[in-house]
Amino acid sequence: MMNTSTLLMEWTGAPARTLAMTLNSLGFSFGQILMAAVAYGVRDWMLLQLAVSVPFFLCFAYSWWLAESARWLIITGRLDRGLQELQRVAAINRKKMAEDSLTVEVLRAAMQDELSVGQASVSLGTLLRAPGLRLRTCICILCWFAFGFTFYGLALDLQALGSNLFLLQLFIGVVDVPAKIGTLLLQRCLGRRALQASSLVLAGLCILANTLVPQEMRAMRSALAILGLGGVGATFTCITIYTGELFPTVLRMTAVGLGQMAARTGAILGPLVRLLGVHGPSLPLLVYGTVPVLSGLAALLLPETQGLPLPDTIQDMQNQMVKKVAHGTPGRPVLKATRF
Repeated sequence: MMNTSTLLMEWTGAPARTLAMTLNSLGFSFGQILMAAVAYGVRDWMLLQLAVSVPFFLCFAYSWWLAESARWLIITGRLDRGLQELQRVAAINRKKMAEDSLTVEVLRAAMQDELSVGQASVSLGTLLRAPGLRLRTCICILCWFAFGFTFYGLALDLQALGSNLFLLQLFIGVVDVPAKIGTLLLQRCLGRRALQASSLVLAGLCILANTLVPQEMRAMRSALAILGLGGVGATFTCITIYTGELFPTVLRMTAVGLGQMAARTGAILGPLVRLLGVHGPSLPLLVYGTVPVLSGLAALLLPETQGLPLPDTIQDMQNQMVKKVAHGTPGRPVLKATRF
C-alpha cells in the first residue's frame, strides 16, 4: 500500500494526481465488494484465506516491471538510474523530443539546488525536529490513527448491527464508491484541508448519532454505520493524497510509513473498544465517534496543498510556505522532468 501510493503520486503530474490517487483508492472499495462475494460462496475460512491470497503472487510478478520513482533516484544522487527511468517513461508516453533532450547534464543543471540539499542526512527523527514538519507529522499520524481505529473497530464487528453480515460487508464497499467519487469532485473546490477535516467529522457524527437510535431500529443503525464508514472511506482517499503532498520526497515514504503504522495501531485498538460495552452499550460508539471528530478538527491546523508542486526537499517545502505567506502564490515547480 505504501509503495503503491508513493510511486503513483511521484509519477503523476499535479493536474491528474487527485484522479490517479482516487482510482487507486477505489481499488480497495471494489476489493471489499469482491471479498463479500467470495466469502459468501467460500464458507471454509482456510479456502477463503487462500482465495484472497493468491492474487498477491500476480502482483509480485508484474511489480518488477514498474518504474522506480525518478524523483527519489535523482534527489538521492542516482542520476544515471533516474535518467534511465525518465527516458523509459518518455518512450512509453511517446514523447520523442523529451526522450532525446534528457541527459545527465540537463538533470544536474535543473536540479542543482535540490541535489545539494537532498543528499543531506535525513531520518525518522527529522520529521519531529525540522521546522514545519513536526506539526504536520503529529496531525497526520492522528488522522491515520482515526481512520484505522474507526474503520476496523466497526467493520470487524458488523454482526453487532444485527443484520446480514455478507450484505453489510457488500454495502461498505458499495457506499465507498460514491463517497470516493464525491471526494474527487469536492477536492477541486474545497481543497485538501477542508475535505480531510469534514470527512472525519462527518464519519464521527454519524457514529455518534447511532447512540441516540434505539436497538430495535436495526435498519437505521445499519444505515448510519455504513454512512459513517463511507465517510471513513473518503478520509482514506484524502489522507493518502494529503500526506504525500505535505512531505518532501526525501521523507515522503517515511511519513507515509509512519501514518500506516498509526493506522495499524488504530486497527489493533479499535476492536478492543468493544469491551467497553459491558459498562454501557453506547460507550463503544461514543469512543468511535469522538476520535474522528477530534482528529478532523485537528486537521484544520494543517496547511493547504492543493495546486502546489510536490516538494522534493525540506528546503522546497519551507520555500513554499514562505512564498505562500508572502505572495499568496505557490513556489516554483520542482523536478519538471517527471512530466515526461
